[in-house]
Amino acid sequence: MANDEQESENEAESEADETEREGKRVMSRADGAGILREVADGVENGTINIEGEDGFTVAVPEHFELEVEYEVTDDEAEFEVELEWQMEDGEPVSADE
Repeated sequence: MANDEQESENEAESEADETEREGKRVMSRADGAGILREVADGVENGTINIEGEDGFTVAVPEHFELEVEYEVTDDEAEFEVELEWQMEDGEPVSADE
């Protein structure tokens, strides 16, 4: 299990040359809101910078698909915000309006 957690916080590469970075940690609402504000500022400016040991930078196109999902079960709730766009030659491509 420790290896699963460690891998989820680091870069993982699939067979399709897909790179994924993911991290989870418990935090206060105030800290979570601060991170979301930084992400929102990055989206508005075109570049999201995630700082830290396993930090990364994401170039965001002018137009993208936004998905918001809220899922509730008897013992857990999950709220996700996902931004999605196409890539071409390693560069983000704006979605059609």
